[in-house]
Amino acid sequence: MCDPSLAPRVQPGIGLFLTLPDEHENTLRSLIRLGPTGIVLTNCHSGADAQRLDVLLSVAEAEEGLTNGTTRILAFTDGLLPPPRSQAGFRGKSQRLHGLVWDWRALAQTLGAVRHQEADGRWTDAFAQARAATLIAAKAAGVCAYDVTPNPVGREFSSQCRAARVDGFDGRATVEPGQLAAINAAFEASA
Repeated sequence: MCDPSLAPRVQPGIGLFLTLPDEHENTLRSLIRLGPTGIVLTNCHSGADAQRLDVLLSVAEAEEGLTNGTTRILAFTDGLLPPPRSQAGFRGKSQRLHGLVWDWRALAQTLGAVRHQEADGRWTDAFAQARAATLIAAKAAGVCAYDVTPNPVGREFSSQCRAARVDGFDGRATVEPGQLAAINAAFEASA
């Protein structure tokens, strides 16, 4: 089950997840030396991707003298995932896996899609299905599910955060510091 207290947030003392630019051994070891809460795995498409990073992290932690399993994994996905209960799903693939983050930008790139939302703000069908697939895969694996949004800060953004919470997401990921207060307000209310 998802533990919201371990949710990645950009706040002092809560935790830090670093993005792995490549899977080179030296890169991974240099990130591990920084003592992050976890590593962000981009372009994750199956449990095997998380499992592979788990093995690499085990080696890096051993080489750095850290306890095995210290570093968590936060997997970003475009939502094009195998069925949750299939062999390629995420359940049981990695004890480090903290959560799945639906990355609509990655899906837009995968599909070559220029349009991702309807005029009223709803996701187009392909994007809505990939978002739902990410949520279902995360819940089936017993890990957190995070939504990512393209919308700016404002009243509409706050209501979208609340809607994501009601849909079952455990949080939202953002690169915009101005969105953190609205995200935290929406999801702390459910914690």
